[in-house]
Amino acid sequence: MVIDAHVHIGKAFWGDFSPEFLLSIIGENIGICSNLEAIDSYTGKDELQANMDMLKAAQKYRRIKPLIVCQAERTRDNHVVKYLLREYSDIVGLKFHPEFTKLPATSEKYDKYLELAREFKKPCLYHSGHIKSKYSSPLLIYEKAKQFPDVPIILGHLSTSPAELQKIAIDIIVESIEKETAELYADLSWVSADTAIKLIEALKNTSKGDFTNRIMWASDAPVGGEINQRKELYDRNLNLFKVKILEHFKDEDLLNKLMYKNARELFNF
Repeated sequence: MVIDAHVHIGKAFWGDFSPEFLLSIIGENIGICSNLEAIDSYTGKDELQANMDMLKAAQKYRRIKPLIVCQAERTRDNHVVKYLLREYSDIVGLKFHPEFTKLPATSEKYDKYLELAREFKKPCLYHSGHIKSKYSSPLLIYEKAKQFPDVPIILGHLSTSPAELQKIAIDIIVESIEKETAELYADLSWVSADTAIKLIEALKNTSKGDFTNRIMWASDAPVGGEINQRKELYDRNLNLFKVKILEHFKDEDLLNKLMYKNARELFNF
């Protein structure tokens, strides 16, 4: 089994991705999925319309597990997302994209949504951008996560910084564990196998024990051009990742945790 912890559908700035197109790429894998049309304001779709489209796709195709995108930059309250969480038990988490929506991750506008995540016991996936970003830096996401230490918060992409700066994001996750200040996770979309190994080593050897349960493989498909829009390249990169992790750690159980067990436990399905 493989659970891809970060995928998308929708017609937006990044492309026109139907559920069928996504499934043609990820094959028999399960995808933790959000609708790009709820992130890209140019589509004109609001929280309710875009997320209902996401839920309909997930109901039609059970291998798609829906995240609800929260438009904290547009809405005054959380009533739409609260309604959706009450009515649709198959929602697995909430999604935020501070970079594209130009709302810093530290904004108080996220708080009502994070309160819902706490109430409904749902993890939150943040686009985690360059370490110097004034919107989506892992440093800013960590600052907000410390205000909600009982809400699981995922650094999507770990950080879109170059590899040498992704170490800062790794250090942030380690600090959150060592100091017990936040419950941070990371998905590995756009993270090289070498950086993933560094993250795994760091979380495997904290003073609090092994926290490799905080790491999930992901692709960001179909975002990313050819590499994520052709099944043969998607499969090749997935298999290459598996080979490199096994060669380094020689631990089949660890690989299974990264490939599906951690995501299944966190998203609770």
